[in-house]
Amino acid sequence: MILNLFSKIMPSYRFGKLINMDINIFLNKSLIIFDVDNTLVFSEGTETKKEIIDWFKKINENYKCICLSNSRTIKKRKDKISKLLGCQIFLSIFKKPSKKLFKSIKDTYNVEASKVIIVGDRIFPDILFGNLNGAVTVLVEPINNKENILIRIIRKIERFSLFLIDSFGYNKK
Repeated sequence: MILNLFSKIMPSYRFGKLINMDINIFLNKSLIIFDVDNTLVFSEGTETKKEIIDWFKKINENYKCICLSNSRTIKKRKDKISKLLGCQIFLSIFKKPSKKLFKSIKDTYNVEASKVIIVGDRIFPDILFGNLNGAVTVLVEPINNKENILIRIIRKIERFSLFLIDSFGYNKK
């Protein structure tokens, strides 16, 4: 049972900074889905670091990318973020880790799950979203720690979960 839980929340890859990712993992993939808040832009904002903009624009030139957020404020911020990054923000009534959201994305972009990569800063919902739907998952560190109290509590649970995964020596592959 515990191994089954680990398989749902264990990322395929883990990196510190987003910009230090090994971009070779994108090879032969049809779609890269990036989480927005604290992966690409500051939480609930429309600004980010110049190094992230530069890195992301290079990735977006070479691969099909979309951005996705569960934030209640994403509709207000989407145009600014889209312009900043040069990337479409995918909006849906469904939220991560919904299978209906993933199906909607697969149908819209005509891709197979195994050809999709999900990049995010949270186990719940980013990594769980990808793993439940058969995508490759990448966990990166958040770009800052200025978040509401609920997210900070959830991050502590996520960090503890990763600690357990590492302690048990569980490896998804």
